[in-house]
Amino acid sequence: MELFVIVIAILILQVWGARNPLHQDGWYGTWLNYLNTFYLSTSASYFLIAALLPTLLVALIFWLLMKSSTWLVLPLEVLVLLYSFGRGEFGAIVQEYTSACFIDDWETGTERASRLGVQVDEVEPNNWKELHLQVLKEAAYRGFERMFAVLFWFYLFGPAGAFLYRIVFLFVQKNDAENPAAESTLKGLEWPVVRLLALSFTITGNFVGCYKACKRQLLSLHDEAKDILSNAILGALSVDEELPQTCEVTQKELKLLDRLYIRTLWFWLFCVALFTILV
Repeated sequence: MELFVIVIAILILQVWGARNPLHQDGWYGTWLNYLNTFYLSTSASYFLIAALLPTLLVALIFWLLMKSSTWLVLPLEVLVLLYSFGRGEFGAIVQEYTSACFIDDWETGTERASRLGVQVDEVEPNNWKELHLQVLKEAAYRGFERMFAVLFWFYLFGPAGAFLYRIVFLFVQKNDAENPAAESTLKGLEWPVVRLLALSFTITGNFVGCYKACKRQLLSLHDEAKDILSNAILGALSVDEELPQTCEVTQKELKLLDRLYIRTLWFWLFCVALFTILV
């Protein structure tokens, strides 16, 4: 049934696009503010209650529904999966960034890059080459956290697994102060997924280039997910690191990145279908 739920959710997502009506996170901000009156935002207890309690509630609801064998299980799984997918616009921001680059509009370019998650304050003014590299890295990570990390945990642990990943991700984003427990949990949740995705790129992209680029990082406990993804993707796309990082090159790489993710998504769906048939 997991494959059926995933396919339905992805089809609905194609219709909704970035305007996912289920992406209403105001309740979670209110929940965090309420807990902040009792716990320090940097404490492990604050994170555990803020993230695990809603997840346990979701798991309990589905456990009760499955015990009663109600027809509500499937549509609710679709809704939770749709909620767990990544937030906000993505493709349009990338297009607007490349358009700003072509007319040398640094202010608009950095604004669009910051919406992707790039720390633009750390990039020297008018250093398009460095900004391009950071945009590629963030775009790769956004594709990962929006879809693949969610699907991985949904397939292993159902809607509660997908919901947990999104809640932990939102916690790290919304929490003003750094919370070591939350950051470690997010890294732990992403550790197996990012490596599985990198290995998938060896099949959906250039095998030799991808494997050479990331083989030393596959078993590393310290490398960041963004760095592993960036290296794996550059290898899978056979990107020449000596090639000047111009607007034309960046635009081409972003288009190739999008196609690589689409191929990899189909590959994952095929593997899930094959595993379902065999098991």
